[in-house]
Amino acid sequence: MSSPKSYVAVAALDGIIYVAGGYDGSWFDTVECYDRTKDEWTLQPSLTCEKGCHSGVSVDGKIYVLGGKNFSDYFSKVDMLDPLLGKWIDYIPMLEQRSTFGAAALNGAIYAVGGYDGTKYLSTGERLDMREPYWKKIPDMKTIRGCHSLAVLNDKLYAVGGYDGETAISSVEIYDPRMMRWVMEEPMKCARGYLATAVVGTSLYAIGGVITDNDLILDTVECYRDGSGWTNTGLKAMGRRCCSAIAL
Repeated sequence: MSSPKSYVAVAALDGIIYVAGGYDGSWFDTVECYDRTKDEWTLQPSLTCEKGCHSGVSVDGKIYVLGGKNFSDYFSKVDMLDPLLGKWIDYIPMLEQRSTFGAAALNGAIYAVGGYDGTKYLSTGERLDMREPYWKKIPDMKTIRGCHSLAVLNDKLYAVGGYDGETAISSVEIYDPRMMRWVMEEPMKCARGYLATAVVGTSLYAIGGVITDNDLILDTVECYRDGSGWTNTGLKAMGRRCCSAIAL
């Protein structure tokens, strides 16, 4: 990328990876995208404000960047990029301010769960159906968590790891929109926050992250398969890192 940065929002659209905002001593509003066919990064229109610790998703040909924070504010705001318009516009804000939270798109709806609102870590969640002009609450998670990852596997949401306000956690919860409830799943082998997850086929991978007790940054990779739980893969990330991941 054009500069090093952390706490970015990442989303993919039409095989292109978008990286928005972030932090490197100061907060960014810049957006870059990576085109694998050309093997190059290009600058895109900037966000409506500088921020990081936010989340990105793509739905119906558009990119959405949700929540986040900067030096002075925590956000519930949502920015939407329509590539045909070529600019970011303010979209329907979330019900709560959230930073370091999990977000994912499932069956045409955006979900945002957990995070930190500037005073406390959250167990709450909300959902925006793109056919309706407002966010709705969903049932609370069983665990307060931020700095976690939210992934979609088998038409269910997996809230993986994170930080509960005191320490890194290994717990995993699954939300089935049809049942409208969270259930606890087998925990990861290692507690980790600021981790990346990615789904490839029928496997969910947990990559890197940090153990907050001693600030140890990880390069280990675990794999989850429905019915067989978590296993250590023996694979290593490209260095020890707290990261984002996209499967294309």
